[in-house]
Amino acid sequence: VTINLTSSDLTEGTVSPASVTFTPANWNTAQTVTVTGVNDNVDDDDQAYSITTSATISTDTNFSGLTVSDVSVTNTDDDVAGITVTPTSGLTTTEAGGTATFTIVLTSQPTANVTIGLTSSNTAEGTVSPASVTFTSANWNTAQTVTITGVNDNIDDDNVAYSIVTAQATSTDSKYSVINPSDVSVTNNDDDVVGITVTPTSGLVTTEAGGTATFTVRLNTQPTTSVTLSITSSNTAEGTVSQSLLTFTTSNWNTAQTITLTGVDDYVVDGNINYTVTVAVNSGDSKYTALSNILVSATNTDNDVAGVTVTPTSIGTTEAGGTGTFSLVLTSQPLANVTISFTGVNSAEGTINKTSVTFTSANWSVAQSVTVTGVDDAIADGNVSYTIVTTATSSYGLYNGISVSDVTVTNADNDIAGITVSPTSLTTNEGGSNTFTIALNTQPTADVTINITSSDLTEGTVNPSSVTFTSSNWSAKIITITGVNDDIDDGDITYSIVTSTASSSDVNYGGVNPSDVTVTNIDDDVAGITVTPTSGLTTTEAG
Repeated sequence: VTINLTSSDLTEGTVSPASVTFTPANWNTAQTVTVTGVNDNVDDDDQAYSITTSATISTDTNFSGLTVSDVSVTNTDDDVAGITVTPTSGLTTTEAGGTATFTIVLTSQPTANVTIGLTSSNTAEGTVSPASVTFTSANWNTAQTVTITGVNDNIDDDNVAYSIVTAQATSTDSKYSVINPSDVSVTNNDDDVVGITVTPTSGLVTTEAGGTATFTVRLNTQPTTSVTLSITSSNTAEGTVSQSLLTFTTSNWNTAQTITLTGVDDYVVDGNINYTVTVAVNSGDSKYTALSNILVSATNTDNDVAGVTVTPTSIGTTEAGGTGTFSLVLTSQPLANVTISFTGVNSAEGTINKTSVTFTSANWSVAQSVTVTGVDDAIADGNVSYTIVTTATSSYGLYNGISVSDVTVTNADNDIAGITVSPTSLTTNEGGSNTFTIALNTQPTADVTINITSSDLTEGTVNPSSVTFTSSNWSAKIITITGVNDDIDDGDITYSIVTSTASSSDVNYGGVNPSDVTVTNIDDDVAGITVTPTSGLTTTEAG
């Protein structure tokens, strides 16, 4: 007796052997039939099928065509529809464009295409590629790789966590259409460090002449809100800043802004002064307000020199009382009074209206004038020069004893050495007298002697015969001429009073020959015979 065995669903199970045969010898020995489940990789749940037993085949009419019961079988499913994402956490990207990857694979063969959409929860931190993956019944068990790329945002926002969102699968396979795969958590590592770049921070030089220097300021990272910086000078008496506030926005944060330092002139000899400019965050993004101040070092170069300007350093006066003036002014502001004294004035040649001038920290830049007046000495001593010595004293060391130009004064002489004879022409009467004077034009420095003689003693005599002038008595001398009466009718006679060449060790007078004096002696005689008397005379005959 033969019974054929078949599976009603070979995709779920197979049967072995395909038939069994009983013989008269083994009819009562049970034969075992093995049913083997078939693995289909599909999540199709437990599947019922049958092992179909055919009607008996035999020549024994008692057994031919007998119905044999089929066997019901359930193939227990070992497949679970699922989507495996590996890994789902711990991934890191960087703002420098660093990438990370994960894979997606199905856990069972789908009955239709399965598509999973992929998106970034924060595209400002990371992007995902591809935008979706699709699994088919052919590639369902081949893992597909997804790449995540970090995005650079220029903001110091620390390391930011975000997710790659895996969307619920779309498929006509009902087992997959309901699955929402695990999202993937990612951290984008920040490469931005909040800060302020100041260039340069040292070596800046300004000058008291108004010389300038510059530095630039910019933010290192994009702020989340506007950032205001305050710019201050530590010493506004040495240097000032062009702007006290700088504002950086989310748009111009990386555009350098320029600060100009301008030196301030203080008029004091204080040397080159160092000062600093502070760059501080005034308000804005909390990341920036937490920053420390930045200091910029600068030096203001001094243009002041301690000194006294004397103008002019050479002046003239005259013996007629003419004056000369010079002025003094300091070249820098003193920290204590500065007194300049004047000595060396030749009192025989000039007088000075001030013995000193004093400059203070208030009037140091105002010129003070000094007047010198010439003195008349009546001596033909030529133009006489002398020096006014200037001496500075002060409790301020830079000015105490500082060299000050002396002033040369020349007093112009108004005296001309000479001998004046007046008059140089006169008359006498015979027996009468007349006078003339001899005078020096200037005071001699030594005795001056002039001899005086008459060229014709028969007509006139002179007295004295010489005159002497001294430096203490050089006033005019009177000379008397006396006409000589000769009783001769000789008419008016002209002769000279001869003044000799002056004798003196004073070079201005030694060898000077004064003018002679022409004298006319008026004759008082008239030729004639006098008969006295010419009448009234009586004689007598007696003799």
